[in-house]
Amino acid sequence: MCGIAGAFSAGDPRAWRPLVESVCASQRRRGPDNEAIEEIACPPGAAILGHNRLSVIDLSAASNNPLWDTDRRCCLIFNGEIYNYVELKAELTSLGRRFHTAGDGETILEAYKEWGFDALHRLNGMFAFALLDIAKRRLWLVRDRFGVKPLYYRLQGDAILFASTCTAIARSLGLAPNLEYVSRGARFWVYEDDSDIAPYDGMQALPPGHFLVASAEGEGRLTVARHRFYDLSERVPAAVEELATKPLRTVVPMLSDLIENAVEIRLRSDVPVGISLSGGLDSSTIAAFVAERHADVTGFCFGHPDDRDSEGPLVEQLRRKTGIKVEYIRPSTDEIIRGFWSALDAQDGPFPGGSIVAQYLVFRAVRERGVKVLLGGQGGDEIFMGYRKYLVFRLRRLLGERRYPEALGFAAELLPTFFAEMRSLSRYWSLRSRYSGGSPVRGALALPEPSPLALGHAPSRPGWVRQMEDVTRFSLPTLLRYEDRNSMGHGVESRLPFLDFRLVEMGLGLPESLKVRGGFGKWILRRAVNGRIPDSIRLARYKRGFDVNERRWIAHGLGSSIRRGLEERAASVRPWLREGREIASAFSDERLSAHPMALCEAITLAWLAERTSGATGRSTEGRS
Repeated sequence: MCGIAGAFSAGDPRAWRPLVESVCASQRRRGPDNEAIEEIACPPGAAILGHNRLSVIDLSAASNNPLWDTDRRCCLIFNGEIYNYVELKAELTSLGRRFHTAGDGETILEAYKEWGFDALHRLNGMFAFALLDIAKRRLWLVRDRFGVKPLYYRLQGDAILFASTCTAIARSLGLAPNLEYVSRGARFWVYEDDSDIAPYDGMQALPPGHFLVASAEGEGRLTVARHRFYDLSERVPAAVEELATKPLRTVVPMLSDLIENAVEIRLRSDVPVGISLSGGLDSSTIAAFVAERHADVTGFCFGHPDDRDSEGPLVEQLRRKTGIKVEYIRPSTDEIIRGFWSALDAQDGPFPGGSIVAQYLVFRAVRERGVKVLLGGQGGDEIFMGYRKYLVFRLRRLLGERRYPEALGFAAELLPTFFAEMRSLSRYWSLRSRYSGGSPVRGALALPEPSPLALGHAPSRPGWVRQMEDVTRFSLPTLLRYEDRNSMGHGVESRLPFLDFRLVEMGLGLPESLKVRGGFGKWILRRAVNGRIPDSIRLARYKRGFDVNERRWIAHGLGSSIRRGLEERAASVRPWLREGREIASAFSDERLSAHPMALCEAITLAWLAERTSGATGRSTEGRS
C-alpha cells in the first residue's frame, strides 16, 4: 500500500520532474517508509516514476519501488496488495520465472511477462500500478476491479501525468474544482463512480476494472488507449444461474468457506494486523473469522463499553465471545475538531458528515498503536443487501408482481425492524429526495444542478442489478475513497475481505430470498456466522456503522469551528454562497444539527474555500 506518481512522454519528460517530486512529497503519508524517483529512457520516449512505500510484505529494500524485473525489461511502481501472490509465485516459478524478492509486487512483473494483459484476471487483490515496458515502448496504468485503490491521470501535450491523488497535480497546473463532482456529491452523496470523473477539471480517474496503455511513437506522438478487463455485469448472470438451484445446506458452507479464504489471504503480512470494529454484522464477521486463526489480534472501536450511544457495548460482547483484544477510541472535543479539519485535508474531496471524521480518528489511533494493516467489513451491505433500502425495494417488487399475500407477510416481518429504527426514521425521511428523484432542497450553496442520478429501483428489474449499481456507481466507490484517504493519511493499509471479487460475484448471484428474509437484510450471512458472534449483533435489526453523535460534536465546538473557518476565508467562500445567505445563519448549530444536508454543504464549502484560496495542501492539523 503506497503512493505512485509519474510522467510518461513521447519527448523529453524532464520538465515534469518537479511536478512528480511535488506529488511524491504530498503523498508521503501514504508511504512513509521509502521514497524514490527514477528517470528511465524508453526511446523514442522516456518516463519519470515516483513512489512512496508503505512496507507491509517483504520489509527489505529489495522490494522498494521503482521495482525492476530480473531482466531489467520492465519497471513497476505499485500501490496495493496482491493477496494471492504466494500461489502466483509458485505457479510462475514452475513456468521458469525467477524472483529476487519475497514481496508481492514482483509477481505483477513476472505475470505480465508470462501472460501479458491476461495476467490481470489472475490477480486477487487491490491495486493501482504503472508498469513500464521498455522493449515495447509503452506504459501500462492499471486499476483493480472495484477501484479500492485510486489512480488519476491527465494528458498534457506529449505526456501523460498520473498519481494516486490529484490535488498536487491540480495545484501545479492551476486546475479548478470540478463543479459537477462537487455538486453531485452535495446533492446525492455520490462522489466517485465507475466513470472517469475526478475532483478537478482536466483530471481523469482511471475507472475501476480498466487499464490504459500509453505508447511513445515517432515524432513526439503519444497514443493512449483505455480498455476494460473486468465487467461485473458479465460475471453475475453466470453466478445467478449457478446458485439458483443449489440447496441452502450447500450454499451456507460455500459462503463460509469463501469468507474464510478471503480473510486468510488478507492476513498475509510482515507487520502487525488489526481489525476495525463497528459493532455491526460485517466487521464482527471478519473479527470472528480472524480470531479463529489468531489469538493475538486487536480490534479498534470508535466508542466505549460505558457509552450506550456508541457501538462500544456491542463490541465488548464480541470481545468476550471471540477473545480478541479491543482498543476503545474516545477522542476529546478538541481532538474531534482538529480531526475534522485534518480529515478534510486528507480526503482529496468533500464528504457528507461526521462518520468520515470518526473513521479518520480510528486510523490515527491504529497507527499510534503501531499497527500498519487493518481489516474491515466494507462491502458487506452492498453484496448481501444490508441497506434498509433493499427491504423497501423487495416489498415494492412483490407488490409490482402482484404477489400480495407474500408482500403482506413480508411487510409484517418488517415491523420489528421499523420499531428498532425509530430513532433514525427522521434522518431517513430527510434524505428521501436522494431516491425519489424529486426537486432538490434549495440549500445555501450556489452550485450548478448536477446531472440526475436514478438512485431508486424499478420493481421490474432483478435485485442483483440494483446491488451491482451500488457496487459500481452509487455507494461503494465513494465509500472506498473515504476509506483509502483516511487510512493512507496515517500510513495504514486497509484490507477488505468482502471485496474479494469471488465473494462479490457470489453475493450478487445469490437468490434474493436468501439475502432478504424474515425482515432482515444479509439473512444468509447471519446464518453463516451463527454461533460465531453474539446474537445481539447477529440478529440486530438496526444499522450500525461508525456511530457518531454529530449533535453533541456541533454543540460542543465543531459548529463554531466550522463557521470560524469559513469566515476566515470569506473572500473564497462568497462565490459559492447563494445571494442573501450568511455563514452565521446558514450554518448555525441548529441547522447543522437538524439538517444533514446543511452539514454536508458546510463541509463542501470549506473544501471549496481551501481549494480556491491558495491554501491547497496546507496542513490544517491543530485548527480549533
